[in-house]
Amino acid sequence: MVASMAWALVPALSTPEARSMLFSSKPTPEPPDPTPSVPDMKGSKPHLAFMLIDDLGWSDTEFGGSGSADFGFIKTPTMKKYETESIHLNRMYAYSWCAPSRSSLLSGRLTVHVNVNHSIPTAFVASNPDSSGEGIPAGVTTIGSKLKQAGYMTHYVGKWGVGATWKGQNPVERGFDSFFGYLHDSVDFYDAKLGYQSIEVPGGCEKVTGNGNPREFESYPWWEGQPLATDLIRYPDANGQQGPAGPPTTWVDYEFLDESKKIIAEHPTSDPLFLLHSFHSIHAPLNAPVELYEGHYYPPPCGTPDSINATLEMKDCFMADPRGSRSSYAAMVTWTDKAIGEIIDALKAKDMWKTTLMVVSADNGGAQYFSHIGYQLWGSGNNLPLRGGKTSEWEGGIRVNSFVTGGLLKGSPMLGKSIDSLIQFADWYGTFSYLAGLDQSDPVALSKGLPDVDSVNQWPAFWTGENLRDMIHVSPVTLIAHGGKWKLLTGPDPGNINSHTKAGYVPFDDYGVGYYNGHFMKDYNGHGRAGPPDQPGLIAKGGFVSTWGSTCDVANDAGIDAIFGYDLNCPDVGMNCVNGCLFNIDEDPAEMYDVSDKYPEIKAELMAKLLSMASPWSPTNTNGVFNPLRNGDNPDCAPGGKYEAECGADYCSDDEAAYDPACASEEKGWCKVCAPGNAGCDESEKIHLKGCTSLATCHKFTHETGFYSWVAPTAGP
Repeated sequence: MVASMAWALVPALSTPEARSMLFSSKPTPEPPDPTPSVPDMKGSKPHLAFMLIDDLGWSDTEFGGSGSADFGFIKTPTMKKYETESIHLNRMYAYSWCAPSRSSLLSGRLTVHVNVNHSIPTAFVASNPDSSGEGIPAGVTTIGSKLKQAGYMTHYVGKWGVGATWKGQNPVERGFDSFFGYLHDSVDFYDAKLGYQSIEVPGGCEKVTGNGNPREFESYPWWEGQPLATDLIRYPDANGQQGPAGPPTTWVDYEFLDESKKIIAEHPTSDPLFLLHSFHSIHAPLNAPVELYEGHYYPPPCGTPDSINATLEMKDCFMADPRGSRSSYAAMVTWTDKAIGEIIDALKAKDMWKTTLMVVSADNGGAQYFSHIGYQLWGSGNNLPLRGGKTSEWEGGIRVNSFVTGGLLKGSPMLGKSIDSLIQFADWYGTFSYLAGLDQSDPVALSKGLPDVDSVNQWPAFWTGENLRDMIHVSPVTLIAHGGKWKLLTGPDPGNINSHTKAGYVPFDDYGVGYYNGHFMKDYNGHGRAGPPDQPGLIAKGGFVSTWGSTCDVANDAGIDAIFGYDLNCPDVGMNCVNGCLFNIDEDPAEMYDVSDKYPEIKAELMAKLLSMASPWSPTNTNGVFNPLRNGDNPDCAPGGKYEAECGADYCSDDEAAYDPACASEEKGWCKVCAPGNAGCDESEKIHLKGCTSLATCHKFTHETGFYSWVAPTAGP
């Protein structure tokens, strides 16, 4: 069966014309003027607003991305309303998951030059305050600090997620006049705690305590009864410091919206405003308030509007049955769309919209994973017809649903159109710096031997549609080149949050959606997995496993067959790209056809280029990968290793066994664990090693400060 026959299984996509619409909300016409003028706005200091939506899929809105709105299921009337006043960014790229994408956005660096690895949020190397710790190194100047140099009033609302190990990595030191939000990847929407029902990949103190998860940590008895930290922060607090905001009094995204509207209402219009509103939605847990389940989203998975404690019922609604995930996700998308409309209305009420540039964007592709815990942790995103999703480097994971709008664009011939300009998240740093009249370079970082800004000012593209970028070094294993035409993939990114991956095999090479649709990971023969779109019997699968080896096995152990009627097949997954896979994204945006054999010279060129950039970054090798020593959980920190002196007493293990209270202290001699880099060692090979996360620090966060403050003992840079 040819590939086109596979699309016929989805009637709405059965013709090439219909499918082409999924990559641009409107066909991209030629501009009426072949050389439109670009207004010189350098130093004009317009108001700048960035609406960052967590885990929004390519095809989950009526405008932006494909515009197909999950086969018409999701409604986003605000985005649709502003379509003619906006420019659809058809080729904007981020990273495949949250923290590195946000690190690029705030720092102006490509991900490979700021944050390519998943680290430990509470671990550091005391001798290196400039670059150790998780997230954006403390020695890097963020866009908040940069815009302050031009007199902007800067505000950050919502999810932070770019590091809080050193004080210098916190919002209080990052150039923002105010911050109201949370520091971690995710929190519970109702109490802002970090339990296993609200965060999929626990780290730091959540890992130490088992984040309340009896199943994952049943072999570590000290998890039981451990209190969880509340992660909701305000700066400045009553004392002018960064401090706890207390638990939310309502659904936390409601509070974030109120905060941004208040900031706008109180803003002196004579000063330029920079507002970064980072929604918690549409990230899991998918437990939206009952009032958001309107129309065909009704009924909510738990409770009804007539329930006495409907909100409480939704907070505690952790059903293993997954069928509530799609309507929950959709309800949150529609609410987010409404919230953006309210922020625009607030700007208009202050007569600020006419001089505002607003970016609306997802931070990565829609999540496609499932959860054995319940529907609230399903990904539920739709990136079709793009391949893959969140945590994958297929287009569905890194090509983000986005557009730019605002009165500052009035008169642009690109309004109401889709442009194919190659844009990376880092480029907003340079674009905003240009509008603020600033040089985008970062002399502070350079003085500390850290990477400089990689940003490209994209302002001209919003008037001409021209391509100003030639290449995006997506990750150490993926490259987009020749203005976005060619893409090379060579395997899984070793720094990603995925585990149980296989070198040279690119996960997750499927086409489907992240909600249960009756064809859960099941091909037409019932073997647990569908093939690529040119295989017979393809059905758009619902629900993927983002970490096959662990999550899939845990799901089977948890009795998932009782829900779906069969055991899951848990194989290694991913396309074999050991020798590199080449795709022509201009002609094949769905990445159906590896054209390595047809264009060997292009593949050889890109392989050589990627290899040349694989070496470690240094001030004399600025195209390399910046991957500094983040913490002591590194094999090279061991006695005799190249980082032994630098790590010193910070050499540590993040193995759960290192946190057993029976041995986890200096007085008790530390616990016996496998050394970093030697997982699965024999008992005879284990050594006594402290845990990377301090139990005393976790106790302080939970019982003394009531929130996650910085970890390192000094303020740092």
